[in-house]
Amino acid sequence: MGSELFAKSGVKVILIAKKSGEGENILTYEQNFVKNLTTPYVLLTLFQAEKKVDIYASAGLEKEFDREALLSPFPWSGTIIPLLTSKKNDVSVGPALLNGYAELVEEIAQYRKIELESAIGSANKTTINLVRLLIYGFMAIVVVLIIYKRIKNRGQS
Repeated sequence: MGSELFAKSGVKVILIAKKSGEGENILTYEQNFVKNLTTPYVLLTLFQAEKKVDIYASAGLEKEFDREALLSPFPWSGTIIPLLTSKKNDVSVGPALLNGYAELVEEIAQYRKIELESAIGSANKTTINLVRLLIYGFMAIVVVLIIYKRIKNRGQS
């Protein structure tokens, strides 16, 4: 996906996963890493031991993706941190990085109106959101019906 985005747009999306940052600040590490890169670029960096994730982009690229949503700790919006903070000990960082990288590449491609043939797509996300909408809609209808019945019963007393 990243190579296809680079071929079609010139934007490099680089994934850096380190077991440990050895006490180094993640932002300092990213700034040192990009010294020899040509723009435009985006880094998705993970320091696994410190449980730190960051997205660092060259000037002007920040508006092409939603950094806050990608790094959100909430499962309904974030794609990386919810998997990394899972309570299960056997969860590896692979799925979190794949989800985050794919989402980042797809957002940049969508912003630039590029169709990626290798894109993972958002079929699962769309299905989950549809199911969530149906459940919340059903709950809202039940609450409204309960309130309506209580108001109706009070009027008859």
